[in-house]
Amino acid sequence: MALDEDTAWVLWPEYFDRSRPRSQGRKVNKGLTINNPDVDAISSALKQLGLEHKVEREKSYPANWISKGGRVLVQKGLPKSQMLQKVGEALVKAQRS
Repeated sequence: MALDEDTAWVLWPEYFDRSRPRSQGRKVNKGLTINNPDVDAISSALKQLGLEHKVEREKSYPANWISKGGRVLVQKGLPKSQMLQKVGEALVKAQRS
């Protein structure tokens, strides 16, 4: 299945960045965040969860368009809030080990 913006959730590293307040794009609780997340960390978390995804490295977060940190498209299957929580849990678990 081809993933694009219409058929997948878009996950930006900024959603999981511990240093960002919610007003600057963080989408999950501080307990589900890590320092300096990147698309590779999100991709690894999605692989652990067994979810189909696609990394797009050349994309820029709209609120920080100068920095090209990339984004990850992930197959829809859960509500986005649940998806973000599961990915956050996997990121924290991976960082601890």
